[in-house]
Amino acid sequence: MAEAKSSSRNKIYAFGVIGLLAIVSVLYYLSAPVYLYVIVYMWFGFTYGMWQQYGRFCFASAWRDLIMVKVPRMFVGIMIGVMTLSIISAWLFVQYPNFYHASPLGAHELIGGFLFGLGMVLAGGCATGSLYKTGEGNLVAFVVLLSLSFSQAIFVALPIFDPMMNRLLSTTITGQFLLSDKVFGAIAPGTSHSFIQNLIANSVLNTIVIGMIFLVAVYAIVVRKRFLKQRTATLTAEAGATADGGQVKTGIKDDLAGFWSMITGSRRTTIAAVALGIIAAFQVFTMNWMRDQYDFQNFGQVMTGQTTSGEAPPPSWNFKPRADQASENGTMFDPGYWYITTQEAMFGAWAIESGTGGRIDMKGNNYFGQINGIPKPWNSPALLLSIGLIFGASVMALWNREFRWKYPNKELFLYAVIGGTLMGMGSRIALGCNIGGFYTRAAFGNVGGWIFFIGMGVGALVAAKLVNYFANRKMAKQMDDFDIQL
Repeated sequence: MAEAKSSSRNKIYAFGVIGLLAIVSVLYYLSAPVYLYVIVYMWFGFTYGMWQQYGRFCFASAWRDLIMVKVPRMFVGIMIGVMTLSIISAWLFVQYPNFYHASPLGAHELIGGFLFGLGMVLAGGCATGSLYKTGEGNLVAFVVLLSLSFSQAIFVALPIFDPMMNRLLSTTITGQFLLSDKVFGAIAPGTSHSFIQNLIANSVLNTIVIGMIFLVAVYAIVVRKRFLKQRTATLTAEAGATADGGQVKTGIKDDLAGFWSMITGSRRTTIAAVALGIIAAFQVFTMNWMRDQYDFQNFGQVMTGQTTSGEAPPPSWNFKPRADQASENGTMFDPGYWYITTQEAMFGAWAIESGTGGRIDMKGNNYFGQINGIPKPWNSPALLLSIGLIFGASVMALWNREFRWKYPNKELFLYAVIGGTLMGMGSRIALGCNIGGFYTRAAFGNVGGWIFFIGMGVGALVAAKLVNYFANRKMAKQMDDFDIQL
């Protein structure tokens, strides 16, 4: 009876969260119809959060579980999600050639990926994982988010950051490109290769082939020996004892069965991975369609009152310009697709400026001053996506009775701060996190996404070794202190 009441109460809370977001959405729209753009961002975040919580979708656990406990479930799910998004994006590039701008290929992606991977394992969650875990009531993850936000804001505002990044980016291997540019030749800005060309280069060659190489390697190194041992024992038992007492031999068919078993090992994770890939693609289509309808290509134009056509803002804007929240170029961070860490850096910068009464100017750098601006949180489309993600995860956790308040002890608090800070620094050096630096980057044909992913894996490996070292050392000390007097 008590369990049934608890379940009903949780579902009421879940509906309460949805109702609260619905009221907020209506109030946004009534204040200015153009805010529908921001509302849609928030609800996409809500959907991401629901699916992430459902599939326990976290990049930190992908590398950590693979390295520390030899479980490939999350790693496989992430590869499936990237492949799904890449296939759909071949069509998106034809419809909206300018929706994505590739990052230059260089060492900054490897360095940033390493720091990010190191941080996410120490913190116990990646950037997106920390968001959905916060929605589950995990306050350790919330500390990670705060550390991630403020470390980014402070890092990019340091006098050393701009010269350091200029130096790193000046030594890149090559400039911005998608693999389709290298395979089929560069084309004029604002145009796209054909669907088939995008599918072959950006999806098949850059994403599916490389993703399959990673999956085959995981099977061969982590899964194969254990699977074939179990399968051999099963087949031998089914065949009965042989005359010479030998065992049934396995072959390529058994390896294929083992590989397929690895792919389908967790139904929830696989379903979530495919759903997230489809949603991420649908977001690109939706946001670009809305930009065309509202006559802007970046929400910073709304802040400054400048339409793409150059005509007067349409009545649907009904918006008083707030140019001080945009960058000097009249832009703000508005990627139009799934992205995480930049909007959190903007929140950190806003909090620092507001908390000091404007005495600390956070716009004296390229990152905030020239590109992203520092909008108030309620005017930042991408930040509303992150907030929506937390609430979406909260609804799913409440519905499934998985919501639990988890408070950090001193040790977890320290790991959260250190891990969040390293992730913040890594994401800024790499110009993206596990989503913008790898997931969408690799899915959209940007080779550098895989460089970030490799760096993230190396960082995760080092962090796993460190965690094991300190855990063993702590255990040894506890055993030394355990002295029984006879």
